[in-house]
Amino acid sequence: MREEKFAVVDVETTGLNVKKDEILSIAIIPMDGLKILFSEAYYRILKPRKFKVDSVKYHGITPRMVEEAPTFCEVKGEILEKLKERIIVGYSINLDIEFLKKSFKECEIVFECKYVDVADVEKLIGRLFGDYTKDMTLEELAKKYGVDIAYRHSALSDAYITAQIFQMQLLRLLKYGLRKFEDVLRAIKKEDFYDRPLMF
Repeated sequence: MREEKFAVVDVETTGLNVKKDEILSIAIIPMDGLKILFSEAYYRILKPRKFKVDSVKYHGITPRMVEEAPTFCEVKGEILEKLKERIIVGYSINLDIEFLKKSFKECEIVFECKYVDVADVEKLIGRLFGDYTKDMTLEELAKKYGVDIAYRHSALSDAYITAQIFQMQLLRLLKYGLRKFEDVLRAIKKEDFYDRPLMF
């Protein structure tokens, strides 16, 4: 795990409907093992085809901020380069992945990746240590690991919060004796994840 390459990702969107809504901003923070490479973080505000004014209260991005912004397809190469050969990490990451797949498809690119949700990693940690977290909100996970939340719902700030949580989770997994992140992914993806003893 100390040699694995990760990319912590967060996106802000015009809404939660993957079919109708679009990515408004994206943040990608690379991690080499447990090291958060914040100096190499990537953040872009993107111009959607249609802007929903009522969504401003959730992400703080205004129509004026996207006027001169590039479209997703205009920066697709930059985004792909940041994600290349890295396991994507995020909170509620399934939705982000669906938006990314849809956005890349619109640019005529088939996007495939390995990814993991910090909430699922936390469930695994609960089983390994008997240290269950009932409330899996990002705020509660941050509180558990002593991560400061000064600001929420900016893609970059949420990605940084998630990266710090994930860093602490990796330390716990290493303490348990796990060395390969593939074992972690395999355990999480098992259909009987909650029913059988864990075997590594």
